[in-house]
Amino acid sequence: MKNNKSFGLIRLNSLKINLKMKVTLLLSIVSFFLIQIPTYATHTIFVLEHNTVEDIYTQRSVSGTIKDEEGIPLPGANVVVKGTNNGSQTNFDGNYNISNVSDNDILVVSYIGYITQEVPINGQSTVNIILVEDTQSLNEIVVVAYGTTSKKDLTGAISVIGTEELNTFPATTVDQALQGKTSGVQVTANSGAPGASVTVNIRGVGSFGSTTPLYVVDGFPTNNINFINPNTIESISVLKDASATALYGVRASNGVVIIQTKQGTRGRISVELNSFIGFNTQPKKVDVLDVNQFAGLALELSGSSNVDVSGTAVPYAGWSNASSLRNIDWQDEVFSQALSKSTTLTVTGGGEKSRVAFTAGIFDQEGTLIGSEYKRYDLALNASFDITEKLRLKTNTKYVSSQNFQPLGTGRGSLLNLYTTVPHLAPAGEANLRGGTNPTNLPVDAEGNFGAFPDVVGEAFRDGRNWVARALENDQDNVTNTILTNIGAEWDIYGGLSTKLNVGARVDNFAGWGFNPKYYRSNGNIDLREDATYTYTQSTSNQWLAEYILQYNKTFAEKHTVDVLGGISVQRTFNKFSQVVGRGFLDNRIRDIAQAEAIQSAAGNSSRQTLASTFARLNYSFDSKYYVTGTIRRDGVGDTFGADNLWGVFPSFALGWNIDEEAFMEDSAFNVLKFRASWGETGNFNGIQPFRFGTTFNNGTPLNDSSYSFGGNGSLGLAPVGASNPGLKWEAQQQTNIGLEGELFGGKLYFTADYFNRTSKDFLLFISSPAQSGFPIVPVNGGTIENKGFELLVGYKKIDGDFTFDINANITTINNEITELDTPSNEVTFSNTFLDTFFEQGFWYDITRSKLGGEAGAFYGFVADGIFQNQAEIDALNSTAPDGNFQADETSPGDRRFADLNGDGEITGEDRTTIGSPIPDFYGSLNLNFSYKNFDLGLNFYGSYGSEIFNLVRRELESASGYGNKESFSNVGTEYFNNRWNGEGSTNVYARALIDDSNVQNNRASSYFVEDGSYLRLRNLNIGYRLPSKIIEKLGLNSFRIYTSIQNVFTITDYSGSDPEIGQNSDINGNSNVTTRGIDAGAYPLSSSFTLGFNLKF
Repeated sequence: MKNNKSFGLIRLNSLKINLKMKVTLLLSIVSFFLIQIPTYATHTIFVLEHNTVEDIYTQRSVSGTIKDEEGIPLPGANVVVKGTNNGSQTNFDGNYNISNVSDNDILVVSYIGYITQEVPINGQSTVNIILVEDTQSLNEIVVVAYGTTSKKDLTGAISVIGTEELNTFPATTVDQALQGKTSGVQVTANSGAPGASVTVNIRGVGSFGSTTPLYVVDGFPTNNINFINPNTIESISVLKDASATALYGVRASNGVVIIQTKQGTRGRISVELNSFIGFNTQPKKVDVLDVNQFAGLALELSGSSNVDVSGTAVPYAGWSNASSLRNIDWQDEVFSQALSKSTTLTVTGGGEKSRVAFTAGIFDQEGTLIGSEYKRYDLALNASFDITEKLRLKTNTKYVSSQNFQPLGTGRGSLLNLYTTVPHLAPAGEANLRGGTNPTNLPVDAEGNFGAFPDVVGEAFRDGRNWVARALENDQDNVTNTILTNIGAEWDIYGGLSTKLNVGARVDNFAGWGFNPKYYRSNGNIDLREDATYTYTQSTSNQWLAEYILQYNKTFAEKHTVDVLGGISVQRTFNKFSQVVGRGFLDNRIRDIAQAEAIQSAAGNSSRQTLASTFARLNYSFDSKYYVTGTIRRDGVGDTFGADNLWGVFPSFALGWNIDEEAFMEDSAFNVLKFRASWGETGNFNGIQPFRFGTTFNNGTPLNDSSYSFGGNGSLGLAPVGASNPGLKWEAQQQTNIGLEGELFGGKLYFTADYFNRTSKDFLLFISSPAQSGFPIVPVNGGTIENKGFELLVGYKKIDGDFTFDINANITTINNEITELDTPSNEVTFSNTFLDTFFEQGFWYDITRSKLGGEAGAFYGFVADGIFQNQAEIDALNSTAPDGNFQADETSPGDRRFADLNGDGEITGEDRTTIGSPIPDFYGSLNLNFSYKNFDLGLNFYGSYGSEIFNLVRRELESASGYGNKESFSNVGTEYFNNRWNGEGSTNVYARALIDDSNVQNNRASSYFVEDGSYLRLRNLNIGYRLPSKIIEKLGLNSFRIYTSIQNVFTITDYSGSDPEIGQNSDINGNSNVTTRGIDAGAYPLSSSFTLGFNLKF
């Protein structure tokens, strides 16, 4: 023997020894502790000449730099020893170092957007590697319905947003992060309140019910994603056409957003920390009168001939001496700067057969409105395990606890009365804290007690409330706890045949409480709220999911690829709601429903819903050039529709052609060029309450009207809730899509273009029913809405030495039209919608009206035609009017004139018409990203053109009266005050000032209050800096980036209101309402924010 370290093994050149099982086991144990002699299934071993422990395991380290073809270092590239979990990531300069490697090991190097390479070490201590960019970006993996596929195999219209794009700017919710990232998706804010939701519309408005897309979070379909921490997201796929969405069937007509959270990775443990602190500025103020201006207006109105003020406190001596009155800017008192803080810790790692990702986050956002705040605490765990080479287990669990404090509310109208509160009052303090007979010029006195009404004011001023007291003393709080979990198994059976099983659950528990303490005016002489009230609300929602999928994927003769998928799904939802209102509390500091003197009301309900489905998909491709896709889904929705409409079938098919694979494209500038075409049908039943097909009953209680009198004694009974319609069925949508996408010049220039035609049929409405039925309305399927449009995304990216940039823009056009309408009046008003009509049934209740041939949710009213300048104009029109009044009984010079559209000589309801629409002609965004060495700069512009806004705030600020009540007097806007009509020829725009508009109606819904809502906003500006590699290495980190970001930097618009980004209101179930879209009614305003943050990886 030539080496005494060969363990005395005899040299065997070609000898093969078949061993018994016991010998094989023994040698396996010996080989594990000694030199790990290979063991084969044939029980044959080889003894190699001169192999020693030193020779086989000569351990060393290897280092090097990973760069691209232009010599630019690639930070964050993965470098792993093949077949092990021993690896590293490159730092900012592209450097890596791996210990414990042997001469014959192979390095596997991967980086997003580049071709993965395997490089032998070959005994070297330094291995530098150049990665080649994967110009075929269509090879990237995309998450689709019930699986994944490569982008080149897609036949549907799908946009993908990755981690890098999502993390460009700090976002508080996932849907906020979507704004401006892709074409075809319109995201608008409903409110600037902490934790507020946004409205997401994909390819227009196709329903008068819910227009919210279906969200699928790690495989679990749901309808609300506000609870998800944006920092936990790995990718978002937006499915827009029917070919992409049809596999989700009856829930997919509004589009589908698939969210995949961060998964574990093989290799060493990686830790990432994201944290920021934000400073939110006071929002744009609404310009109203100060006390001097208001006193002048009061003196003017006190002499108005149309109001008898003898029984009110107007006028009084104070108006002539305004300097003696307090002057309170209520907006300065209730708005202030606010902080927001966020920290997210992510830990990922895994071994050869396991991958784990853990995330923990804390988010705290104060509101610019005092007393408002939103807090969120979240935990997430994703794990996968390779039980065998063919069997894998996956699980993911998320727990989120959120708290919301909104003492003044967040929705439409919540701040409308704030703007019109008169400036000289410090009114209505909480009873135990009011400031006595002589309140100061502030809402609180020197001891912090809230002010009371001065006696002289009496009842003359509308909404005399101390907004500071309301914000600090009212309770409007809620807590929501959410758990979402999935457990799945995947088994590769044999030869391309695989199966999946997934079970999941989502549980939401909500508890809300509201306390309104008793307030007094005039030092207790006049009661504003004599009794305090306490409202306690509790609701639970439990969703359960079970899915089984069988899939076969096989390539035949190297060119024919078949992918067949089939599955079944069952999802059940159980909801329960209860609410109790207590009245009368001895002390405002005692806030417990058990201490109420009486129960004012109690309500509750429960519901269930079951969705059972079967589905299938067939993908066929030939030579990676030509593609055919067909899908079908059959859904049954229990407890919602009658027996004849329980089941529905939703098919789709699509074609794809990779033109760049053709021989005639070899010398073209295109490295990617693909054509797509699809058609499909989906459904919608979101927002529809269970049992609408049948008659439901409320059981009687002492607190409702379901009681009957027998022999003079009250007896509890049952009362029907509403009329039934056994023929009711879900809405159906058919969509056609034609698309073209490509890349030129090695992927530097890229584009995606789509034309779509989306037709929504049988949308759900309420219509009037015969009086003898006992019910005013009945649910029906009532018409068709069509949305047509184009989507275009164009971008250019380049790396030039130390300088890189990526510029992309997207634009979407929308043409919305109601093509069929089956209501008696051929129109849809708010009262026809399926949403809970809890909104105020007042003025703005009838602002929108959707008519046949028009747009959904269009504004409806009179056409303003200037100002009457003199009595002669009025008399001339009255002389030809049928009843002697052209417009109103008390029309005078300075009043607004309206157009007589039907020519009958008088202004009636028949002269109303469509006066605007909140639907834009087009919307889009421009995204600019630059980097130079360690610095980076990002800008996100977002804009909308052609939409209009009904400015209800402006209507209130141009009327000194309160809802037509002559005993009510409110503040007005400065612009109106300075430009109001005050004599013939003074203006033909602004009407005269009035206390009582009830007999004049200058402020009826008209085109005067409809404004252009177009805008362009620099939504985000972000500047970042990455620490140099020398510092990073000394700190033992992989990367460290600090950044500053400004949100809502500036807005270019002609809209006179506080903000042109007006979303749409929601019902108590969170469903958006198209008929209230685009109405500015004084919601919680948006504000700008300045953020400092960092991202750390090690």
